[in-house]
Amino acid sequence: MRNLSKYFLYLVLFLSVFILFLPKEQLFIYAVNKLYNEKIYLKDYIYKESLTSTNIKNINIIYDSINIANINNIKSKLFLVYNNVDIRDIKLDDSLNSFVPSKIRYININYNILKPLYIYSKIDAKQYSVKIKFDILNLKIKAIFKTSQFFRKKYPKLLKELKYDKDIKDYTYEYKL
Repeated sequence: MRNLSKYFLYLVLFLSVFILFLPKEQLFIYAVNKLYNEKIYLKDYIYKESLTSTNIKNINIIYDSINIANINNIKSKLFLVYNNVDIRDIKLDDSLNSFVPSKIRYININYNILKPLYIYSKIDAKQYSVKIKFDILNLKIKAIFKTSQFFRKKYPKLLKELKYDKDIKDYTYEYKL
């Protein structure tokens, strides 16, 4: 039992050191290069890093020479058993306004090692909110939309893509990758 606790302590220590010295900036540059290959460019951002988190501010996202979004802040936190990405103040291009509202307050993405097969996300905007569950094993996304009366009237194109669930009295969306 003593040897087992000793190995567990070494494992926790190793993972802690790994997270602290993880080359976060190189991972970010790798992600930016992958997006570049898909003709998605990140412009005018400010990158800051600490021991367990990264913070990226004032990001303009450009796709095919069109500025499609502006994000005020992205903060990622890496911990031993819990990882979190928090995206704040997203403004989509007005050309997308007929399909989806252009302002999103925040997107929060969580991964917990105690539930290793799922990634959870929450999106919050003025007229709606969305709870998303991504099943890693089955590559399945399930989203539950909580919509306002205004949202239902203004965005019928989006609602046509969703399924109304009588049990929860709101819209759902499922997608298998």
